Amino acid sequence: MTGGRQFGLVFAGLLLLSMVLTRFQVVPPTALRSVTAPISLVGLVVADNLRRAVLSVNDRRDLRAVNASLQAENDVLRQRNEVLNREAARLKQLEIITGTQAPNAVGIAQVIAVDPSPLLSRLTLNRGTRDGVRIRMPVTVPGGLVGQITGVSASTATVVSLVDPESTVGVTLQNGGGGRGLAHGVPPDSLRAEFSRGVPIKEGDVLVTSSLGGVFPVGVRVGKVQQVLPLGPNDVNRSVIIKPAVDLGVVEDVTILEGL
Repeated sequence: MTGGRQFGLVFAGLLLLSMVLTRFQVVPPTALRSVTAPISLVGLVVADNLRRAVLSVNDRRDLRAVNASLQAENDVLRQRNEVLNREAARLKQLEIITGTQAPNAVGIAQVIAVDPSPLLSRLTLNRGTRDGVRIRMPVTVPGGLVGQITGVSASTATVVSLVDPESTVGVTLQNGGGGRGLAHGVPPDSLRAEFSRGVPIKEGDVLVTSSLGGVFPVGVRVGKVQQVLPLGPNDVNRSVIIKPAVDLGVVEDVTILEGL
């Protein structure tokens, strides 16, 4: 009986203690909860914003890396496209020249240097003897004659253009008006041709290569008569100033023809 009684007393004591603690439990007042609730909400919002900011920074880093990779790939593709476009333009130039000027083209060459002297007009090409280039080969573009090769090495060639003082080319009227003349270069950008007095030449006439000299194919455009000089009482020939058909300042690629 003594043990059962002691157990009962312990149980009663614990039940009483539980009731007391429940009765006097501290409950935050409503005013305090209303004050702390916004603070808790702000903390949650701040934490969420920080999480989003970290994710955004990581995403931006990933996007920058992807963008840099795409930009590098785009640069490579653009360079390849420029090379293909230039090669297509060269092939088109070769097709035009072989169809309208001469069928015996050696190939296309690039102008890699221009003589800086104002008294000369010479170009350096990136083709030489290893490419089948030889002295006296004509050089042309679709717009007209450029000149002829006067020097050649294994990998380069020198072109004396039509306006160089050492250049000479036989010319005639394109419209079949007859008469053959001989044109000499007059630096920096003209030619001077001599015709017999009876040739009916006038300003604006187009001149093309003739068989005179035996260097250039016949019928290639040389230029246009810019001025007919007055005849002197003792002049045997009529002199004209020619504006060349080709502006050497913008020539980048030329076609080399087989010599006659």
